[in-house]
Amino acid sequence: MPRPALGDRAGRLAKPALVPIIGLVLAACGAQANNNATGDDAFPSLIGADGFPHEVVTTQGAQAASLYPIIFLVAVVIFVLVEGLLLLVILRGRNKGKDGDLPTQTHGNNRLEVIWTVIPLIVVMVLFAASTMVLARVEEKSEEPAVVLDVLAFRFGWTFTYKEPGTFDEQTATYQDAGVTISSSPASPSSDQPRDPAQDVVLPVGEPVLFRLNAADVIHSFYVPSFFFKRDAIPGRTNEFEVTIEKPGRYGGQCAEFCGLNHSQMYFNIRAVEPAEYEAWLAEQAGGADAAADPAAEPAAEPAANPAGPAASAEPAPSAEAFSIDIASTASAGGAA
Repeated sequence: MPRPALGDRAGRLAKPALVPIIGLVLAACGAQANNNATGDDAFPSLIGADGFPHEVVTTQGAQAASLYPIIFLVAVVIFVLVEGLLLLVILRGRNKGKDGDLPTQTHGNNRLEVIWTVIPLIVVMVLFAASTMVLARVEEKSEEPAVVLDVLAFRFGWTFTYKEPGTFDEQTATYQDAGVTISSSPASPSSDQPRDPAQDVVLPVGEPVLFRLNAADVIHSFYVPSFFFKRDAIPGRTNEFEVTIEKPGRYGGQCAEFCGLNHSQMYFNIRAVEPAEYEAWLAEQAGGADAAADPAAEPAAEPAANPAGPAASAEPAPSAEAFSIDIASTASAGGAA
């Protein structure tokens, strides 16, 4: 059987290689789904332009990011070793003659079998031990965090409810409400205007912050690239994690789990400030909420404008816990019916 010409073989190899190249070109030409900035310092992905993680602003995220260079270098060494040996065998063991005789065959080598079994085993065990230790440190929680934040994800927005630290009730698994709630409403996907700073979730730097995630409808994912952390928000289940922000700034977050047609609009911003500024902001927000909820602080209605008598006081906005409980009770009633 005649051998194909060298040019024909090169052409056959080049055609499959064009598939990923064309895919990358098409992906690069695609339009951006959402023009809303997720934060002044936010980066759109975990990996920077140099191939390594961008700046991480949390203590827990920095510990996880420290594993990346180690795993990356190990992967590079293994790739070079395996591909180098593969090319060496192909080039040195190829049939150079025209008579079709096979090169000398080697059937088994106990020493090589032991080497390429033991070395990968050691590599995997070392990486497993390092990852487990880092995971244990990332999952650690303080006995009494400085800030407790209940996060309710829904299609297609977020509600952040501040809680009173140190008021955890083991029977209900809830904290007492601090009277401050921030809602991140979605903006138009085509808008180039930044989010309203009044909707920023303000947190202190240098202090542990406990996030308690829940979802009202489907699975969402709480993701802040600068935190180097992502965790799912699941209906009927509270997922907790704790971070300590090390650097003041405005950091963008988003939902990282496809949850519907307007998933791309589920953005929010976290603004990290000094503890004194955070305490002043929290007191101002709580004071404003108390004044709005106090009927005595509002002017009396004119009789002509309200002939039916004084209006009933407005009900306070439901918290994330009340929203979740209402969703669950509605689903139960529907199932019973």
